[in-house]
Amino acid sequence: MQFEFLPNRRKVVWIGNGELQVALADGGGHIAALRFPGMPEQVNPYWTPPWPSLEPEDVTEALVNGEYGGRPEGRLLASILGHSLALDLYGTPSADETLAGAVTHGGVGVTPWRWRLSDSETLEGQCKDVFGQLQFSRRLQVKGHCVLITEIVENLCPCDRPIGWQQHVSLGPPFCEEGFWAESNCDVGSTHPQAFGVGASLIAGREAHWPLAPRRMGGFRDYRQPLEEDATANDFSGFRVRPADELGGFVAGNTRFGFALFYVWPRRFFPWMGVWDEKHARHLKPWNKTASVRAFEFGVSPFPETRRESLRRPLLFDLPTYLILPGAGTLWVRYTVGVFPVVKESGDLVFSANAATLVKDGREIGRVPLSGTCGSSERVEMGNA
Repeated sequence: MQFEFLPNRRKVVWIGNGELQVALADGGGHIAALRFPGMPEQVNPYWTPPWPSLEPEDVTEALVNGEYGGRPEGRLLASILGHSLALDLYGTPSADETLAGAVTHGGVGVTPWRWRLSDSETLEGQCKDVFGQLQFSRRLQVKGHCVLITEIVENLCPCDRPIGWQQHVSLGPPFCEEGFWAESNCDVGSTHPQAFGVGASLIAGREAHWPLAPRRMGGFRDYRQPLEEDATANDFSGFRVRPADELGGFVAGNTRFGFALFYVWPRRFFPWMGVWDEKHARHLKPWNKTASVRAFEFGVSPFPETRRESLRRPLLFDLPTYLILPGAGTLWVRYTVGVFPVVKESGDLVFSANAATLVKDGREIGRVPLSGTCGSSERVEMGNA
């Protein structure tokens, strides 16, 4: 298998065809970049942190403490890229878990992976999270302008466990700045129960309705739009995917660059989508008020928080806030990521079993055939939700 290097020197393997290629980080398994014919150069939509990014095996305790803010988040920040995965934990570990060695968002994203390239369009990756007692695998198959992704989690522990499982899709500049637009089929939600600290601009713990979130200074944040050029933000809001819809999804594009990225997933497995904004607010290392990122984070939970906090609020808007992983059991989910390669205006995302479509004022402005069917294991804790 041949590896290449991103501009920040992270090692990746590219897979794809003449219509779309995606890069997977050797360490941590992150979806780090994409490219397709006609895509403007240097406009990778996925976030690349503005600080040095390291392979997981090169991260030492001294580096974590000296350059990345210390435990538990520093270990993650040293290696995070683009679309990362939060598994077992979605958020920070508790104080006791941190002392035992836990990492923010779990160990999968900070672990070396094993890769197998079936052909130029199909890649399989596996890793073992020793702390979380999990075996994880991800299979990616590129077809046309889409990537069909199947993930499998095996519980290496004999006990039922409450876990988080969240796709952390982080978008960076210049894609998420001037010309940016987004849309989703979410409805009701809430701002994060706790303010994120310095730079927080939203009212904590307040009910919200997609795409708006209430601001401290009055008015609303509109998640369909980019942050203002002079804005400072350190915020999170979680939204429910509409219960009447079989699939959840979001689309994010940029009119300046003329393309859009979309994700589609099974709502019965991933009923939540959160939106995270960070812009020049976090001042400690390695942030140093230099980062700008908009993330769409879909999965089993509305907010990143400790496991204990999630268990104290098992339901929100009649939906579970965590997933039960059966003892010695296995769960799987299949979702799709794709691109509309030529889209010069914003639109609503409409999807069926066969295609993803962008619609503007009743007219179709983009269509991409889907490469496969979204699906998942059954989730008994979803009940009739």
